[in-house]
Amino acid sequence: MVHDAAHDAAHEPPAPAPPPCVIDEEQFIQVYEKNIGVLIAVAIRKFQVPADDAEALAHEVFLSYLKRKDDIRDLHKWLLGAICNASRYYWRQHGRNIEQLDTELAAERPDPASKDILEIMASRIAAGEALAGLSPRYQHILRLRYFEGYSINEIAEHLGVTAKYTQKLVTKCLRRAEEVFDASEPRKKT
Repeated sequence: MVHDAAHDAAHEPPAPAPPPCVIDEEQFIQVYEKNIGVLIAVAIRKFQVPADDAEALAHEVFLSYLKRKDDIRDLHKWLLGAICNASRYYWRQHGRNIEQLDTELAAERPDPASKDILEIMASRIAAGEALAGLSPRYQHILRLRYFEGYSINEIAEHLGVTAKYTQKLVTKCLRRAEEVFDASEPRKKT
């Protein structure tokens, strides 16, 4: 009997298919490192989950991600939703209604984004009012410098003038804005 290799290859069972959720290890490490801190912070700050438990919840979220990665459209939104759901479930399991969070504990750990918010908002409103009182050219120069982050050299190039003249012009714009601000309604003295 003649042994035909082509005949044997045609009758061999197919190679097993890879699992449906194969993920590149490097890709997972990047996703993990980019998002682990955010997930833990959400669990701790928003839901007041203890730090050790928050880390465990974040790891559970990543395990769930590995199982469902092929079905996820927007990874960032999915991860945030997953940690919120995991945190809510955590409190349901621990007999605490998340709607009644401890306000004293929340005050001890204020959200960094809202720190000094009243002073910042007052300053922004005042800056907006002062800016509105300037000529369009002065507004444009100050917006380039302080809102869009242009350097003096970049503004000079944009205006077609020297850097030295631009520095004087920015200073002049600031002085005029200060005059407009000082001339606005009287502020309360504390």
